[in-house]
Amino acid sequence: MKLPFENVGAMISRMTPRERRLFGVLGGVVVGMLAAITWLASSAVFGAIREEIAHDRQVMAELLELAPRYRELSDTRKAVEDAVRSNRTSVRVAANEILKRMELVDEVPGATGNRLSDIVSFEGKTTDTPVEFGRKGVKKPPKAKGKETGGILEVEQNLEFREVPVVDLVSFLDQVEQSKDLLFVTKLDAARKFNNPRHVRAVVTIATFQSQGEEVVEAPAAVEEP
Repeated sequence: MKLPFENVGAMISRMTPRERRLFGVLGGVVVGMLAAITWLASSAVFGAIREEIAHDRQVMAELLELAPRYRELSDTRKAVEDAVRSNRTSVRVAANEILKRMELVDEVPGATGNRLSDIVSFEGKTTDTPVEFGRKGVKKPPKAKGKETGGILEVEQNLEFREVPVVDLVSFLDQVEQSKDLLFVTKLDAARKFNNPRHVRAVVTIATFQSQGEEVVEAPAAVEEP
């Protein structure tokens, strides 16, 4: 039995010189095509690998650049969570403490004294709203404080100023925002007094955040409605 390469050798030996040249050219073309296909395939593979490596390097560089900011935000978030978890602030008492420290810069008709606490009235109770994360602008209906555990409560207190100097109101808002307690101004509704443009009638809503189910001692209002 003859081997295949022996048949090929015999076939080539029977070819004319011209046929051998044509066969050689054809073989060279086939080898060249195979080499070209192999080179193109390997170039595509290695090109994709190089692009992936370059992309990974860029991502790593961006991550390294963002890492300090991410750590800073993580630390800030943890600090806020710890502050809320340990918060025992009574929003009414904290607001009234600020009001009692501030003197009126102008005389207010009907005031029982010269402090902001002498011209403000409090609503009878706070509004406690469970905060729902992950759904923008959506909150559950208000529920009684302390009936559930887990989650965060937004505790709001309305303060009504029948008349207050604008300067004093702005100073009070600034004091709330700078307070060491976890206090925030969440709503302000003010209108100038017709007979005195330097004074306004205002309703201010102040809020704090607490862990649901944590017991908070609410002290009675230190002032009565004028």
